[in-house]
Amino acid sequence: MSVYTNLTAKDASKLLSQYDIGSLVSYKGISDGITNTNYFLVTSKGKYVITIFEDMTKAKAKKYLKLMNYFSKHGLCSPEIMLTKKDEVICTFKLKPCSIMERLAGKTITETNISLCKSVGKIVGSFHLSSKNYKNKIINSRDIKWVNENMKKIKAHISKDQYKLLSQSRKIFRKIFEMDFPKGIIHSDLFRDNVLEKSNKVTGIIDYYYSFHGPFIYELGVIINDWCSNKDGSINIRKYNSFINSYNSVRPLTPKERKYINSAMVAAGLRFYLSRLVDMAFPKVGEITHIKDPKTFERIIKSRIACL
Repeated sequence: MSVYTNLTAKDASKLLSQYDIGSLVSYKGISDGITNTNYFLVTSKGKYVITIFEDMTKAKAKKYLKLMNYFSKHGLCSPEIMLTKKDEVICTFKLKPCSIMERLAGKTITETNISLCKSVGKIVGSFHLSSKNYKNKIINSRDIKWVNENMKKIKAHISKDQYKLLSQSRKIFRKIFEMDFPKGIIHSDLFRDNVLEKSNKVTGIIDYYYSFHGPFIYELGVIINDWCSNKDGSINIRKYNSFINSYNSVRPLTPKERKYINSAMVAAGLRFYLSRLVDMAFPKVGEITHIKDPKTFERIIKSRIACL
């Protein structure tokens, strides 16, 4: 989450006029994340989050918001999307798609621990079991075509060693998505800053805007890289075992998934290494923005490839 579109008190009140969720009490910009504009919102009826979609069509955003409501109704720590007076999950504000959702209890996770890894493993296992039954397919916006296009885009802005690492990872990325693994809707961006917790238990999952129908093993790679890695990029075995064992107790991994879990971590690492390199080379202009360090995933990918 970030702030690219400035919102005044008058703007916020005007936006609220499209809903039946009370009058404005206060609002505040959220600096975490890098894609959309977000504000915490307090009204006379409750606490919410405003999201203004900066680079997404209304139709596409609507798909993700409906998905979030699906998981919310299934009790999977997803925020409920507020409906407008026209019974829509989305509206238009300042010529951009916009939504208001409930603000979930808990705080963003800054440091993971064994208890949190266990908690998220159980939630994600249930998430995947439920997602297999979701009827609306969502296409991966960060597929091999995206990888190829962005590698070309940044080639002149990175070192030869960095490009070589991207090329090695791309082969593994392609393989993971070409192989036959159990699939369903995955969040695909389940970093700790997209998860809320209270008393070492997961209370919320947010930012579903990179969700797509894909291999569950890829999701696990994303989570392990962020939740179970040491600062040098190596895996923290205790956190890893806590997460995997908890997940496996809900949705047992297949032998094939276990065999390729490290490759899935490389594939997941590539997606975020590349996007961070792009953001570093071509930063967005925003009132409150946050560019994340690509070196984190450079270390992670090198560590995972060394174990193949």
